[in-house]
Amino acid sequence: MKRFFAIVMVAMLTLACEDEGLLLTERDNIEKFLTSTRQMVAEEDIGTVIEENPKFYTVFGRYAYRYIDNYYDADRESRAVVEWGDEVQLRFNAYTFSTTEPSNSAPYWSNVPEMIDKLGKHGDLSWSREPLVIRLGTTEVIEGVERSLVGCREQDSVQVFMTSSLGYGKRLVGSVPKRSSLAWYMKIEKVVKR
Repeated sequence: MKRFFAIVMVAMLTLACEDEGLLLTERDNIEKFLTSTRQMVAEEDIGTVIEENPKFYTVFGRYAYRYIDNYYDADRESRAVVEWGDEVQLRFNAYTFSTTEPSNSAPYWSNVPEMIDKLGKHGDLSWSREPLVIRLGTTEVIEGVERSLVGCREQDSVQVFMTSSLGYGKRLVGSVPKRSSLAWYMKIEKVVKR
């Protein structure tokens, strides 16, 4: 019995190490994409950059990376801030992410009417033309998206890159393979305060 228990423990530790290794590889791929391809810096490194208004990303949990495209807009500070419990209405294109810019012709899910028309998804009921409505903390949505919305503002254009641990994990969801990194490109249309 002790031998059986030892074998099970070794198998569980091996799987945990494999999962951690995959997660670190996903993290490294996203960070390389953001820093090399996108020429961004981590939020905590902004003070080391000479450039005025540098492009930067913020990291949430294990691991979601958020970039707010319109962060430096003059009127941004006057718009509603997203907090836990708020209702947020989104337009989005969702992609699986490898190591390159997601292809605009290959989202796995969208509610942007122009994208739905472009891809010929007219009769697909899972591709609604209505904004996605999320009440943070109560609506079932992948963790990377939910966490990254906190602190954004109404009318923000947000890009979130996340490891599989904050996406669908080990689940196969539609056309998204198990353990896939994801990229969500979102526009926050409206924030309804709690």
